[in-house]
Amino acid sequence: MGWIEQTKKQSIKSGGPQYYLQGLSENVSAVLGARKRLPLRLWTPYGIAETGLVAVSKNVGSVGHDRVQVIKKGAGQIAAQAAYWYGLKSDNIERIVFEDTLDDVALVISPSQIKFFGTKTLKRIDRQRQPLTFTQNHRSKLLQEQFKHGLDLCRTCRCWFISQIVELVKQHGQGKKKVLEVDILRASGVLHRLGINLGVYTSRPVDCPDATFTFGSLTPYPCPVEIEERSSGFLDSHHDAHRKSRVVVVCMEHDSPQVLSGYTDVIELRSVSRWIEALT
Repeated sequence: MGWIEQTKKQSIKSGGPQYYLQGLSENVSAVLGARKRLPLRLWTPYGIAETGLVAVSKNVGSVGHDRVQVIKKGAGQIAAQAAYWYGLKSDNIERIVFEDTLDDVALVISPSQIKFFGTKTLKRIDRQRQPLTFTQNHRSKLLQEQFKHGLDLCRTCRCWFISQIVELVKQHGQGKKKVLEVDILRASGVLHRLGINLGVYTSRPVDCPDATFTFGSLTPYPCPVEIEERSSGFLDSHHDAHRKSRVVVVCMEHDSPQVLSGYTDVIELRSVSRWIEALT
């Protein structure tokens, strides 16, 4: 486990708070030392997020520590961003304990514990694997809690929820001809009530580039959504670049385990339909 320690919290004259990276894994430490700087990505309750921060090697400058620096104007310090995404009441954070990994271009930190100044206890952070995936074989805890929350808020709409989703799934299953993927957008009303706003359908480069996930008390999370009749459609060559970035595939049928790799999640409407029916 690595950790980020805040130093010089009150020293404005010396540049204000600094955030030192300590305990990095051997591989990450070696790569950072060789490259000097790496973009920093933060794992949030929804999945990966860009931070506008960079990890800087101790071999750069005279500080003598691996550290985190702001490179994008307006980007908050790492403590503020962790508080923002995890719904913490304070960003008065002294230490963030995390798991570190590398992707193609960045250092990724996944918080597991957070310690605030003036306290001895550490707040545990539950890191969920594939947090925006809902299929027959994987139903994320986050989505289950959010869907239940959405149904509880709209008890009078439960029949409407069920009829919309179930009828859509039934019609796609009985279709004798190939069904166009845009027909899945008929579920957008239900998804919106469940916290998933698809936004405008543009088809290119990604179907719904302005989609937003807003769950409970968590901060809204912008994430592009691709619409597919079957998830295997996302393996087509024109999606090669999209599979390297954060995206959620909303489909009628999840038929390709290969899609669930990297930063791609899958929401299978067929599984959502069965799950909602089972609740009633």
